[in-house]
Amino acid sequence: MIWFLCLRLQQRSIERAMDLTDSFTWEDLPTRDAHTGHLTAAGWIPLSMNYSVRVAIVGLCIHIVQSTVRMVKNHETMVAAWYPFDWTVSPFYELVNISQVTISKTEFSSISSYRNLNLTI
Repeated sequence: MIWFLCLRLQQRSIERAMDLTDSFTWEDLPTRDAHTGHLTAAGWIPLSMNYSVRVAIVGLCIHIVQSTVRMVKNHETMVAAWYPFDWTVSPFYELVNISQVTISKTEFSSISSYRNLNLTI
């Protein structure tokens, strides 16, 4: 609550700072230093975006393999959750896993589609 109150008191300053960023774009800045040839901050941004996407994909693949092994060996669900019924019996176990995988796929596709949008604020 205090944090929101501080934001509310500083609203004009935050809006002014956001207005100052309207004319600023990373694409207009040089990606290499003219004297040394080293990458500038604008040059590091596309590289860091590519590496972060790759790290996220590797993490997702590790999670999928780990979850599959847990489901097959230990008869567990992908995500620990409470259900108001006994999910360990045969038809419910498969339905719970299918629903959790479907929800995970939906969340991943919404995140990846958000990343592909060209948002200019």
